[in-house]
Amino acid sequence: MVGSVTRRDIAIVAVCVAVFAAAGIPVAGSMVDDTYIHMQYARNLAEAGELSFNRGEPSYGATSPLWVGILALVHLAGGDLATWCRVLSRVAGALSIVLIYFFVMRLDGRRLVAGATAAVLACEAWLLRWSATGMESSFALLMVLACLFAGITASRSAGRSALFGLVRVLACLARPEAGLMVPAAFVAFVLAERETPISRRFLWLLVFTVLMACWLILIRAHTGTFLPLTAGAKQGRPSFGTDMLASALVPLKIIGATLLLPAAAAAVFAVAGILRDRKLLDVGNGLSRGGLLLLLLWVFLLPALYVIFDFHVLSRYLLPVFPAIIAVGFTGAARLFSSAGKKTMRRAIVIIAGATMMQSLVLYFTVVVRPTREFSRGLDEVIVPMGRWLADNSPPGSVVASPDIGAIGYFSGREILDLGGLVTPEINDMRRRIDVERIIDEGLYLDLGADYLVDRHHVPRRFDGTVIRGVRFTALTAGVVANLGIRKPDPVTYVLYRLEPARKGGGK
Repeated sequence: MVGSVTRRDIAIVAVCVAVFAAAGIPVAGSMVDDTYIHMQYARNLAEAGELSFNRGEPSYGATSPLWVGILALVHLAGGDLATWCRVLSRVAGALSIVLIYFFVMRLDGRRLVAGATAAVLACEAWLLRWSATGMESSFALLMVLACLFAGITASRSAGRSALFGLVRVLACLARPEAGLMVPAAFVAFVLAERETPISRRFLWLLVFTVLMACWLILIRAHTGTFLPLTAGAKQGRPSFGTDMLASALVPLKIIGATLLLPAAAAAVFAVAGILRDRKLLDVGNGLSRGGLLLLLLWVFLLPALYVIFDFHVLSRYLLPVFPAIIAVGFTGAARLFSSAGKKTMRRAIVIIAGATMMQSLVLYFTVVVRPTREFSRGLDEVIVPMGRWLADNSPPGSVVASPDIGAIGYFSGREILDLGGLVTPEINDMRRRIDVERIIDEGLYLDLGADYLVDRHHVPRRFDGTVIRGVRFTALTAGVVANLGIRKPDPVTYVLYRLEPARKGGGK
């Protein structure tokens, strides 16, 4: 690695960040419903000092308490949450581009390779999408990348090891899946750092354990649970049969859609090292072999976790693994092609980077931009007005059942019965046994005391005038959202119903 940051380094990074900023213009100002969930949690944390979606009911329904805490500080400072969550998300994306450049410079030492990784991340379609919507996704990517960076020098001193443990805690609070790095790092440092003193090998684990234990005790006492309720809402049943093959296609498609060549290069590099006994971790520069092995493991572990536990995987869930795929892919390709000569290696890096950037940008402009903008428009024109209608027309203390709780809860100020299970433990338990569509269709949630229902379906006003479990549904307002995203491109109708006791003898 170059001993100090030069003007050339700054110029390369500045160009990549500028490309990232320019490419994000088509989706600038976009929003998703989950963004409002974090905003609601942040507002309640700032105003009431509690981690809750429904005021007075602490719940661990926010997957990123660290992101919520940052937004709460913004709210306390008088900042507009809808504006600043998107600004901070974009800043986190830009910082990730800067950090991956210097991370790869530390790994490889060649500006061409480091610049290629930064340029590819700057054009990454999924990062462009999710960093524009104010979600914690780009922040989680940044924190995981910071962990990987801290990990490659963790065994050099006790202080660096302790820093690695601290960053590990922050990464877990930014996104719970980052917790998978802890057992992976333990295994990596056991296998690859046998000659390193114990104090430097595992001081990070002591720091992490103490700090994380404090957090778990605090969050358990405050909300009644150790882990986010999201895990139960998004997770299926672990499977090791033929269904696993179908599940594996989802993360492979998401990764392959934008990072096909770097992912292939990373896989070839890893396989070549195993079959041909290459010393993959011998890169010199005083780097920690345990941290390098962790980098290699992380490429495969997070996607494998989602497959094994049958998570409902979205592109933003895989963002934290993208820096590792890009870094391993390009540094691996550089080492594999170096044997053919410097010119061949440089050409290979340029070709892989150019092709990857083109692949990602084509997907971005042809597949990602339109549904991102259309759903954001539908959110503003249909769902947000429903929340405002409830604020103006429903009695205080009303309970609103909804599968999309963010905007409805943020703007209505009413108690939300979350049919997705993120903030309502009773629904979360129910969803472990029963599909959410059945919960809605059969009115299984009605026993929990809902006064209103926000329904989302391709059949308009499907419940209007019907009686389910002794409750009559009366449609109040409705609107069509063009699509729910890339996987659900068809129009859906949102309908707000009033729920009232029905007279005997009517309905279903």
